[in-house]
Amino acid sequence: MSTRDVLAIALLVGAIVGGCSDAAAPALDGDEASTGSEPMATTDPEPAPPATLADLFPEGEGRSLVLDTCGSCHAVACSVIGQRTLARWEGLKDDHRDKASNLAEEDLDSIFSYLSGNFNDSTPEPMVPAHFFDLGCTPF
Repeated sequence: MSTRDVLAIALLVGAIVGGCSDAAAPALDGDEASTGSEPMATTDPEPAPPATLADLFPEGEGRSLVLDTCGSCHAVACSVIGQRTLARWEGLKDDHRDKASNLAEEDLDSIFSYLSGNFNDSTPEPMVPAHFFDLGCTPF
């Protein structure tokens, strides 16, 4: 084999290895765009923390009752943590009948239907800033 053949083989091997290695890819500075077929790595940004207490609660029937009544006894943010089961929400509703005796039964049903539908053991617990618990949570 001649020197020329060895050099050709070395160049061919270098091209193959270099084409398969990320280390051989040129570094891009801020002004250059990627022109390769590889996808750009993306990361989902962290969700912003809720700015207001109301931001914790999705729209729906019973939301305004929760926001307007539950905070009179405890931090309403306590309702969104704990990932309670439907049975636990029903137990809490029963416990609240005497505590919320000024509410009509339909309103109590609406409140606990909203809470159990949005904050249960099959939904992720929302991120709640600590200052939303300033009034403290009663043990649930």
